[in-house]
Amino acid sequence: MKKLTLALIALVLVFSGTTFAADMAVKARPAPPAPIFSWTGFYLGVHAGGSWFDKDWSQPLTPINIAGGCAGCPGPAGSHSASSWLAGGQIGFNYQTGMWVFGVEADASATDLKATSSLVPLAPVFAINSRTDAVATIAGRVGVAANQALFYVKGGGAWANDRFFTSATGVVAPPPPAGVPLQQADDTRWGWMVGVGVEYAFTPNWSVKAEYNYLDLGTHRETLQPVPANCPGCLPFQYDVRQRMDLVKIGLNYRFGWAGPVVAKY
Repeated sequence: MKKLTLALIALVLVFSGTTFAADMAVKARPAPPAPIFSWTGFYLGVHAGGSWFDKDWSQPLTPINIAGGCAGCPGPAGSHSASSWLAGGQIGFNYQTGMWVFGVEADASATDLKATSSLVPLAPVFAINSRTDAVATIAGRVGVAANQALFYVKGGGAWANDRFFTSATGVVAPPPPAGVPLQQADDTRWGWMVGVGVEYAFTPNWSVKAEYNYLDLGTHRETLQPVPANCPGCLPFQYDVRQRMDLVKIGLNYRFGWAGPVVAKY
């Protein structure tokens, strides 16, 4: 009986030691770390969406306007807003360190914004008109990454390609055709922009984004030159035009270079 008891005790001790050693072996091998998605790399993409502008015209008291027989100088000339489609492309670079993503991005878009309103001192005989057919931005980006999701803000410079012109409304007789430019100016307007967006990578290289931009293109003095064929005898005239824009974009990006999953090291 004593021998049987000792044998059972020895067996329990051997089994317990084996189990403890097995537990130690398992604990000595931690599970490999999960891959961490990296936003670092260059990217190209396309976007589409909507655009809006607000433009306020005023008539300054200048020598050119005095010579042109300014009525109502100085004072407001009118204001108008417009909305349209937007489509274009972007190129940029991101660098990720920890959860922070830093980058720079340039984009350019075509659009078809146009608006008209009565020229306040001469309403309803004449109208002021604005058109924007292209807009672009170049900005720095700072974002916070949550693996494949990126939340970011951006800010930088902006420009728009504009045309400003006056026209008759067809009320006077004999009128030039309504909407035909009498005096006009083409201009590239520069200003600043800020924006906010979110981007999601649905594969290691492809991502989609949604973004809002606000552009302030300031107040510029535009000198409208007469169009002799439409307005013989007209003189140049100056307007101060204040311009602001809003852009909403849905985009698709392809990232290359170092983008993709990166396995964390021990």
